[in-house]
Amino acid sequence: MADKHGQIAGESAASGDGQSAANTPATVVVSDEKGYVGNTITIRGRNLPANERLDVRWKSVQGEWGILEAHEVVGPQYAPRTETIATVETDESGAFDESWTVFEDYGGDHRIELVTADEEVVGQTEFEIIPHFELENTTAALGESFTLRGYGIGPDIMVNNYPVVWDNGYVGFVTGVVNRGTATADIRAVGPPGTHVIQVWRSHLGIPFLQNDTQSPYGEVSDGRKRVWQVEVTEPDEPPETAWMDPLFEERPIDIHYTELDEETDASLDITPEYGQPGTTAIITGTDFPAYEEVNLHWYRYDGHEPQGKRAPPDHSISPQLKPDVLPTLTTDSDGQFQTEVTIPKDVGSTHPIAAAIGGREVAVTGFMMQPAIETFSPTSGPVGTEIEIELTGVGWTNYETTPLFVYDNDMLGYSCALSGPERNKLRTVLRATGEPGWHFIDVYPGLFNTKEDDPDYELKPHLSYLDNHPIRPLPGFHFAFEVTE
Repeated sequence: MADKHGQIAGESAASGDGQSAANTPATVVVSDEKGYVGNTITIRGRNLPANERLDVRWKSVQGEWGILEAHEVVGPQYAPRTETIATVETDESGAFDESWTVFEDYGGDHRIELVTADEEVVGQTEFEIIPHFELENTTAALGESFTLRGYGIGPDIMVNNYPVVWDNGYVGFVTGVVNRGTATADIRAVGPPGTHVIQVWRSHLGIPFLQNDTQSPYGEVSDGRKRVWQVEVTEPDEPPETAWMDPLFEERPIDIHYTELDEETDASLDITPEYGQPGTTAIITGTDFPAYEEVNLHWYRYDGHEPQGKRAPPDHSISPQLKPDVLPTLTTDSDGQFQTEVTIPKDVGSTHPIAAAIGGREVAVTGFMMQPAIETFSPTSGPVGTEIEIELTGVGWTNYETTPLFVYDNDMLGYSCALSGPERNKLRTVLRATGEPGWHFIDVYPGLFNTKEDDPDYELKPHLSYLDNHPIRPLPGFHFAFEVTE
């Protein structure tokens, strides 16, 4: 090991007592045994083969959300990963020094190996990445955001789920499951203007463990690095927008959610665009159908009920249900083709199968990825106690999107469900205006309705790092501003 001055124990003996390097065990050390993403460390090798090129390999994992049928969330899953982080050449004494900046990766211990061209491991050591957090800005106008970034999160369950608190109110959690331990969250700047406090806690249960820095067997959060920030909320130059969404992404429908055909034929069905919000104008094209044949286009909606956990009845299920009179019936031309313009209806989100039927038998299928939209936010101002109606449409039925979580002034309020109530074409909830006169903010974040694994507990909590770490699809958040009047 290196001492506090960087001297490698045994180096002088290896070179001064006449013993050959070939008979001396290889020595590999790092200048620091642990550190943070972004630190520069020195990897030192001694007693290695002289004048030889060696790959420096980094052992880690790659995380994904385990998903069944592109719908049910199992939980975080990690597979081994190896990367070559440098290639070095030893000198005549079999030594090298190599500087390396710790890249973004999961926290915990990582093995560093020296590997020859023949894939022989000739030396190894370890380096521990410590999770830490940084706040991009400490001043923001009312309604804007403070950007929080976490590095080195996970994969161990005790460092894989970090709750975020605003003025001692629980906002939600961040995780780095699919982004190599890096997570980004925007924390709303809510009032009144002045000084507020953002805190990051650690807990595998999804809520803050309040003994993190006093009596935790895992030590302080971030090993003592900053996890609490005083921030300033300033008066905005202009009144905030009252309702907006995060930008939507280009997507494709998930074909595992298509319906099964009654008959395999050469007929083909396509839709352009393949994704969009309710009200999108799309073109459906059919080719290689029989000539002069009547074709019924079928629109499917996933419907049903899926109570959480053990409370679910044995026959519960969500399945595609045909919704009549949504799409037209038409006739192919002499080449067995057709094309028709349709307006995408208001409906639940995620993949909607679209099938073409001849004589009652479905012979071709495609799909449309329904994206969410704000339908209603009303009123936008009023006294304390005012009923605020929020209607969203295009919210999906899958476990990773069916339960948006509502946060009022950075304090978690509760959840809604896309499959609740008699109307399936929109999600409706009514909240009450509270707080001092002035602007107040409602943020609606994606969440996970149910997971197959118990730890860590991500269920029914606002997922603040949803844009870079949510399962399957990058879902948008919804944002609203309400003015409480005198």
